[in-house]
Amino acid sequence: DYIQKTVATHYSISLEDLKSKSRKRELVTARQIAMYFAKKYTSHSLKSIGGYFGGRDHSTVIHALQTINNMLDTEPHFKLSFQDIQRRIKFKVPV
Repeated sequence: DYIQKTVATHYSISLEDLKSKSRKRELVTARQIAMYFAKKYTSHSLKSIGGYFGGRDHSTVIHALQTINNMLDTEPHFKLSFQDIQRRIKFKVPV
């Protein structure tokens, strides 16, 4: 929940949007980042992480992890935004 709230706040979207079936680019990116951090900072399975994001399949979570890793390697401005969110999550900055 904390990860979802932190990412949603960073991107100025609602939790409902983060979990929605929408494929709008800004929502997809935020959702993929939240999935990435859920995998990194929790012990939940890929299936249960997918469940927290609107009942998505484990393969969707795998795709999100790959996409975020690719973006971190190729997009410097994305990496800065990612690091800001990561810092907030690591140090439990209040949302």
